Amino acid sequence: MKTFDIHLHTDGYSRCSVINPEELIQRAVELHLDGIAITEHGIRWPDEKFETLKRLAEPHGLMLINGQEVQTYSFQKGMEGEFLIFGLKKSLGSHFPTQELVERVHGEGGILIAAHPYKRSRFGTERYYGAGDRVYEFDLDALELYHPDHDEEALAKVRRAMEKLSLPGTGGSDAHQVHEIGAYLTLFENEVRGEEDFIREIRARRIQGAENPKFKGESPFPLSPQGL
Repeated sequence: MKTFDIHLHTDGYSRCSVINPEELIQRAVELHLDGIAITEHGIRWPDEKFETLKRLAEPHGLMLINGQEVQTYSFQKGMEGEFLIFGLKKSLGSHFPTQELVERVHGEGGILIAAHPYKRSRFGTERYYGAGDRVYEFDLDALELYHPDHDEEALAKVRRAMEKLSLPGTGGSDAHQVHEIGAYLTLFENEVRGEEDFIREIRARRIQGAENPKFKGESPFPLSPQGL
């Protein structure tokens, strides 16, 4: 299994994060991760700057994937959710209705993962910062299962949706501080040598979400898989 944290923010393009990109790479290497995906809010790292980061990571055998986290809206429903996007070459911002985002991403060969779909909103018990039950309405490629703000009830809802939709579950730390990096992971069955492999393996459902037992004081490997 190859271990990736695929939901990370840095202070390079996410103002809410205090993680320096070089610190992110250093910490991922310390944790013996095989790869990480940087998913800034509505912004994809420019290729030239991302290549500089990749050159820092390559001597350590760390794979870097360039993604973005996009929040969606509609006039009828307001905020519809947040989605991790991979495979697009441009920053998307955060102004699309979800269906329009799905069509654009898939039309350009990319994938969408519903980020923390059942993360509770402080505005009500049945309101979420993620897509919630809207995951059933859209053609998604995966659901984020393991996330710091998913309690047992949220995990059960994601697992139910995964089963009904025949979708894989991922894990990501959604880290905004260095100590949060690697808390939750996505395990890849096969080698990931770049973005093309990364996307193919998620589409093929040869992945699983996992908690990182290093954060519970347990033996770090093997990791605990999603276990449907």
